[in-house]
Amino acid sequence: MATDNESNICSICNNPPAKLFCTGCKKYFCRKDFKEHEQQLSIRFDDEIRRSHDELRDLIQKLEKSNYLSLPVFDQIEQWKQTTINKVEKAAEKVRHELIQLIENQKITIIEQLEPITKEIRSLQGEEDNIVETDIDRLQKKINDMRQKLEEFTQKDTNKNIIVNDDQIDWNRLIYVRQEEQQSYSGHSSYSTAPTASVSTSTTIPYKSSSKPEPAPKPGMLF
Repeated sequence: MATDNESNICSICNNPPAKLFCTGCKKYFCRKDFKEHEQQLSIRFDDEIRRSHDELRDLIQKLEKSNYLSLPVFDQIEQWKQTTINKVEKAAEKVRHELIQLIENQKITIIEQLEPITKEIRSLQGEEDNIVETDIDRLQKKINDMRQKLEEFTQKDTNKNIIVNDDQIDWNRLIYVRQEEQQSYSGHSSYSTAPTASVSTSTTIPYKSSSKPEPAPKPGMLF
């Protein structure tokens, strides 16, 4: 740390001779002040280096003993989950409402189509002598066609064609952990990078129904 020199003055007391030179701060000291300088460096080492090192080790030990679920990043995941559930529920409710409206419209259409058949049947009931086979076959065909439409519309297998599932969601990328690089001091004059974790999510959940088709949006970032 120190080198001898006869021609310099002490950087503390400003008196010659300052025989000792500190290679760290590049200053000259007399023997008395140099010893005090060494003590100050020792105190500073204890306060700044050892204490910081011990605090860091304590943090690591606490992390090893703690429940990881208490970390703030897990709160982000839970918040995203609740937000996503709300979006899914809203999308499902919208589709449910559209399906009810679709069924109601279909029911009204069938009722309107059935009305002239009902009138014709009632008119023929008072004219039994004028009924022929073709009347029966024609009316029976109309009734069967309408029954088939109604049954097809309400059957479970047909509902698969009514509800359109969007399979373009990549659930593995809808939310994921991303490693980021942060600048950290390395102890010298240069800097090094240290990895940290963050949670990235998509902003929307794609949804579309048969009545209002919509293109599926691409996943984006929230955090």
